[in-house]
Amino acid sequence: MEKVLPKGWVETELGSVSEIVTGNTPSKSVTEYYGDDILWVKPGDFHGQKIIFKTEEKLSELGFQKSRKVPAGSILVTCIGNLGNISMASEDLATNQQINSIVIPHDKLSRKYIYYYSLTLKKWLIDNSTSTTISMVNKSVFEKAPVVFPPLAEQERIVTKLDKLFAQHEKIKAALDRIPQLLKDFRQQVLTQAVTGKLTEEWREGKDLEEWTTPMLKDVCFGFKYGSSSKSDDEGNVAVLRMGNLQNGKLDLSDLKYSNNMAEIQKYFLESGDVLFNRTNSPELVGKTSIYKGEIPAIYAGYLIKIENDRTILDSDYLNFYMNTPQVRTWCNEVKSDGVSQSNINAKKLADLEIPLPTLREQQEIVRRVESLFAKADAIEAHYQALKEKIDSLPQAFLHKAFKGELVPQLPTDGDAKDLLAEIIALKNESKKRK
Repeated sequence: MEKVLPKGWVETELGSVSEIVTGNTPSKSVTEYYGDDILWVKPGDFHGQKIIFKTEEKLSELGFQKSRKVPAGSILVTCIGNLGNISMASEDLATNQQINSIVIPHDKLSRKYIYYYSLTLKKWLIDNSTSTTISMVNKSVFEKAPVVFPPLAEQERIVTKLDKLFAQHEKIKAALDRIPQLLKDFRQQVLTQAVTGKLTEEWREGKDLEEWTTPMLKDVCFGFKYGSSSKSDDEGNVAVLRMGNLQNGKLDLSDLKYSNNMAEIQKYFLESGDVLFNRTNSPELVGKTSIYKGEIPAIYAGYLIKIENDRTILDSDYLNFYMNTPQVRTWCNEVKSDGVSQSNINAKKLADLEIPLPTLREQQEIVRRVESLFAKADAIEAHYQALKEKIDSLPQAFLHKAFKGELVPQLPTDGDAKDLLAEIIALKNESKKRK
């Protein structure tokens, strides 16, 4: 079925209206080719740069002579490995062989229009890549990529509109990206207020903290037990909770191993309310703690310690909340023993940790209030995630609308892009004759 184009638009192949230049790598054995101030672009340089202003490596003038130069304004497209990343050249530069550059050596097409159109080519590139170990679209294939465009005046109106929409999108996205950190800070403040007595200050009817004590954990716990060191299975009836399953005070059950060893299951079987402490991990994660709520039958692995708290004195949820406070995070950083890449906090150090302890009744009130506030934060986070998905999909929606001819008005004075295409092809033929 023939594609229906907007009135006055035309469709052709990318190679018909531009020159495709595949980059190269000047010999690395010649040190004189590298190290001066001419940009040499590799795919890794694209990250965070819609226009390339800086690169990890640079070429000397001698190295530039050995490269395939592309002029400022060229559109750079990754065509080996991670296909379809797009950027623009801020100045005359060179690229490596993983990048095909779209060079427009005439003024009949808006380079910024072709840049925006290139952002829609990822699927085409994937569909037309070679099926080798590494996906690749070579120059001859890339030249056949489709491109649609209107008359030049409409191209420029589309670019102006897209520039405005993308700028607004960046502002919205930047504001939205602050929300996870704000929620993290809020939860940490709630926990701090909880264990310093401020969260229940009004509940105590103005009484001070005279009923609060600061025992060590060993004074209010029966023991600190290390988990199983046996090898786990991929399948089984009883899950083995590992350090990766402890996330933000809760259990993440998305990646589980299992035990089928009945002796191990009987020895390490968890009960609802058991608090698990991660004794060995990277320096920034050692000491993370979560509570088991009986979600699934489970035991726990050797890098974890089960804290056996006296539940007539110390509420398990209160303990879990305390272990996730900034205060305990600071304590973990101070007492951990550091190895080559891992840190450790053993059971003896854990047993000596002091805990601010109100009455059991106040602990339970603190837990109720923390859970209520966390539920509100969770609702905001869910709303944020849904909104983020919509915001992230907006750029492709803008582009889809733009290249269907629905983003800006069409004017009868614009002319027909067929005439523009004929001019471009004539210019290319003339250039070939001169060469």
